[in-house]
Amino acid sequence: MSTLEIRKASITDLGTDAVVNAANEGLWAGAGVCGAIFAAAGHAQLEEACGRIGHCDTGSAVITPGFRLAKYIIHAVGPRYSDGRHREAELLYGAYKRSLELARDHECLSIGFPLISAGIFGYPVEGAWQEAIKACTDFLNENPDYDIRIVFAILSDEIIECGKSVLDGMSAHDAGTDGAAVKRSDWKNVDMPDARDAFILKRAFSKKEMMALRKGHIPEAMEDKWFWYMEGDTLYIHRSWTGFCIYIAELSDGYTHKVTVNRDPEQYVSEGAEADCERLNKLLDYMIKQPFDYYTEWIEETADSIKKAKKGE
Repeated sequence: MSTLEIRKASITDLGTDAVVNAANEGLWAGAGVCGAIFAAAGHAQLEEACGRIGHCDTGSAVITPGFRLAKYIIHAVGPRYSDGRHREAELLYGAYKRSLELARDHECLSIGFPLISAGIFGYPVEGAWQEAIKACTDFLNENPDYDIRIVFAILSDEIIECGKSVLDGMSAHDAGTDGAAVKRSDWKNVDMPDARDAFILKRAFSKKEMMALRKGHIPEAMEDKWFWYMEGDTLYIHRSWTGFCIYIAELSDGYTHKVTVNRDPEQYVSEGAEADCERLNKLLDYMIKQPFDYYTEWIEETADSIKKAKKGE
């Protein structure tokens, strides 16, 4: 039976068949987790093995012998975090998935991970946990006949608590739904045009509300007018019928969040930033309730549109 756990430990002390190194594209020895792994495995031998491979793309992984440390060392290259809009979530997810595929292909029964990209690469810790746990659970679901013990080795109590919170939340979500969080590719979508504006949304989100947003939503009926998903800490909200992206919200841990709004009049009719903020707040009120009451939201939005049309007569 496969298991996934978060443990307070050094990654060099796990005793797993495979140990994952948070690597760079050049596979050079570095500091932190990377430096500790090189030292424990034998710097000269591991450096020579990495030199023979030479390169690994961001979002992927390669494998070498583990020498003194383990049977194998898997070198996974996570992304440097910019703003959440440069495929960071996709690349981080890919680094984990490829690592697990290599472990499976080399018949490993256990694997130890650090929290990739959450150190000097700057990925927000909660978002890094989201992609790590999502990739692991997706892999386990896709490989039901392969048993592996997955261990995350973390030294910080705060990071461990965050990881356990994300793991508990995703486990609760999976128990009540049919699968993992919604992804961009799950529904038709069109990138936001250059005609756009921005405003600051002021509201706080509880952990439960963030879980509802991270779950995402795939439209279920004609009256269901919205498709949304998250990548890292960025929320993308699209019209379901057209796929047009209407809002991009960069969600923070605090009370203020930057929102970019579509300003193409052929895609979205706006009455200004204040009206957009009010409309988004109403929509979020519906989105964070589970299940999403799309029919009532549709009735309310339609009624508002009729009132505005009558005022303009």
